[in-house]
Amino acid sequence: MAGRLFTNPAIVQKTIFVCLMLAPFCAASQKDYQEAHDEVRDFVDGGMVHIRLKVGDVRIVRGDSNKIRMHYTIKSDHEGRLKDTHLNFEVKGRDANIEFHSPYIGNTEVDVELQVPKNTSVDVHDKVGDLTVKEIDGDKELELGVGDIRVEMERSAYHLVRASTGIGDVNGNGYGESSGWLGKTLRYRGDGKYELRAHVSVGDITLAGK
Repeated sequence: MAGRLFTNPAIVQKTIFVCLMLAPFCAASQKDYQEAHDEVRDFVDGGMVHIRLKVGDVRIVRGDSNKIRMHYTIKSDHEGRLKDTHLNFEVKGRDANIEFHSPYIGNTEVDVELQVPKNTSVDVHDKVGDLTVKEIDGDKELELGVGDIRVEMERSAYHLVRASTGIGDVNGNGYGESSGWLGKTLRYRGDGKYELRAHVSVGDITLAGK
């Protein structure tokens, strides 16, 4: 059985992909230099926030005003790499674009904590890191290369949920059973108004809600 596993081209390809994606993340365990920043922008209830970054954790929660409040921390094992990380943060009408440009070298990562209005759709693409989205009404488009996704929201809010992993589990917690072997897929339809689409190449997805 073991021999067949390691001669299966699909499994070998996924194993190589895991090793390549994890390389910068595993090396980044020790970071001697950190730099924290805060940003605040006026925003509208019912807008959409787009986030892009290479390595780092993202946590998005409900705020108490029509503003985007962001606290982010740049971490690296080389002090000079802190200055090599740049933020583009633009708000145009109902869309907010947040994009971090950071080098892979120097074991650099950016951890982001974001507070947004209650009714906000989010679109997040992160290559390596964990992603949490909590108690936000709106559509969600979530994609990770390596890491875990956790979404907390009432099940009654969704009319469509599609969650999948390349290698990893999908824990539905009331959204139904997932199917698959190395990777899992879950599909759910309800009576709500929002859509959730989540994918992790390597990692787990947890959906929590009542």
